[in-house]
Amino acid sequence: MTLRTQPASATTSRPPERAPTRNSQRIRPIDSRLLAGIALIIGSIALTSIAIGKAGHTTSVWIAARDVPSGVVVTKSDVSLVSANLSQSQRQYVLESQPVLGLRTTHDVAKGEFIPGSALTPVKSTSLRLVTVPVEQFHAPAGLARGDLVDVYITTASESGLGGTAALVATRVAVHSVEDDGGTFGASSGSVGVVLELTRENVSRVVSGTRSGSVDLVRVPMDQS
Repeated sequence: MTLRTQPASATTSRPPERAPTRNSQRIRPIDSRLLAGIALIIGSIALTSIAIGKAGHTTSVWIAARDVPSGVVVTKSDVSLVSANLSQSQRQYVLESQPVLGLRTTHDVAKGEFIPGSALTPVKSTSLRLVTVPVEQFHAPAGLARGDLVDVYITTASESGLGGTAALVATRVAVHSVEDDGGTFGASSGSVGVVLELTRENVSRVVSGTRSGSVDLVRVPMDQS
């Protein structure tokens, strides 16, 4: 009995594998999309912080404490301060740090309205004169007060002593003050002194008219001033 031996199959010898070292590891580049995402998040947080900061920032602004007609000189009783967040529009209005008292209004400003800078102008010291005129009770509107605009009429008595014809001597005149205890026309009898802001051209007509007749003041509505 003959035994056959099979030849051993040829095998390829492989070198033993080595564990990678730190120096041999490849460093992966950082994904640019990841960087863009991080930058977007940081930017959003920054913008949100700025917006919150602006939303919480308020400024002291002048508002009208009463209806202020055009053509009057602003006093303390006409204005008050409020805190408001005006953002970019604050440039249009008069802030606490800006002058407002002693300036003249160029158009009507309603009560509670922010006072725009365009509504004020400096007063020329030589442009107006303060003249006090006597006004009998019921010859002026009830509640007449500083800042109201009035037309001035003079009624001259006729030779017979009866009522004469009323003549308009000045229009759209600002009331500077009312010289009585309450500051307005009340139930007291007699006349009160009304201080009017007159131009130099109107002074002589009004003064001479008060010497020759009685004075009537007719209020000019604010929406017509």
